[in-house]
Amino acid sequence: TILYMYAYTLYLFFDFAGYSNFAIGTSYILGVKAPENFNKPFLAHNMKEFWDRWHISLSKWFGDYLFSRFVLNTLRNGTFKSKKVAVRCGYMLTMLVMGLWHGTYVFYLVYGLYQGLMLVFTDVYVKSKTYRKFKKSKYYDVISRIVCFQIIAFGMLLFSGYLFKF
Repeated sequence: TILYMYAYTLYLFFDFAGYSNFAIGTSYILGVKAPENFNKPFLAHNMKEFWDRWHISLSKWFGDYLFSRFVLNTLRNGTFKSKKVAVRCGYMLTMLVMGLWHGTYVFYLVYGLYQGLMLVFTDVYVKSKTYRKFKKSKYYDVISRIVCFQIIAFGMLLFSGYLFKF
């Protein structure tokens, strides 16, 4: 299962990033400058940074049209008094919808919930004293990337549906 988790993570990245690069190259030939869709996502230090680097077109669309509007509207109409709570609920909603956007299988729902929880945990962590202290460590860069990759790979394992095959 662990071997499959890492293999599937790399397969998905190289397959999808490869198709994206073909589309970008084709657009250049046609005189259109298409934006990059991946920006070294496996070098991210945390899940927020990962989603800024992975499938950028989809992430930005969900960020602009679901997450931002949800947070803004819930703060304006008084559903949430705290921006922190609105943002964290926005992460959960956005990632749940993004999971369901891939399909209605249970593993996509679980994947979306997992990604939402990881974004919430990231938000809690980067605002903590532990993070501020750890970030100053000389090993922060390497350790945070290794830990983040493990979180990413487990998410891809969920996304693959491998654990849900009976």
